[in-house]
Amino acid sequence: MLELVIVVVSLFTIVNPLAAIPPFAMFFGKSSVSAQHKAAKQASFAAFVLLLVFSFIGQSLLSTLGISIPAFLIAGGILLLILSFDFLRGELPLQHHTEKDTSDAAVPIGTPFLAGPGAITASIYFNHIYGPVITIAGIVIVMTLSFLCLFYSSCFIKYLGKNGLKILTRVMGLLTAAIAISFVERALTIYGIIP
Repeated sequence: MLELVIVVVSLFTIVNPLAAIPPFAMFFGKSSVSAQHKAAKQASFAAFVLLLVFSFIGQSLLSTLGISIPAFLIAGGILLLILSFDFLRGELPLQHHTEKDTSDAAVPIGTPFLAGPGAITASIYFNHIYGPVITIAGIVIVMTLSFLCLFYSSCFIKYLGKNGLKILTRVMGLLTAAIAISFVERALTIYGIIP
């Protein structure tokens, strides 16, 4: 149970669906409620499929390319650290405020906003450490929460405002930075560089 909590909290922090709320609202804010529901579902499902596929084939792909798990952890940790700097600055992607077709939800909302390189790295790592059952359960929970965040994006913006979302994004950035450092730390421990 503790392992599942670790996966869910870590993955939710990295996916950071709160940062996807402003662009989602800008893309689909003028759409009907049913269209917003469909777009949120498509974006979350696209991200779910992408993370699920990479969590299973990622390690085989790394082996084929001759990349070790520790090397991948260091690369992923650096990537997450760079991503966390954007979150810490409270930067939120901007898009034109026009009505979009719901088929546009998979890209860029589903990926790279939800299932970006950091989330893909984490899904591969969690499958390696905790196994497929916990990883799949974690991905399902996080993508369900992401769907809810997107579906109720207008409520989040109404009650939190853009400044509130930026504050939450900065908190997520701090947590993402800590997770990034832990990835590198674990890799250095495997290499025997640190105890």
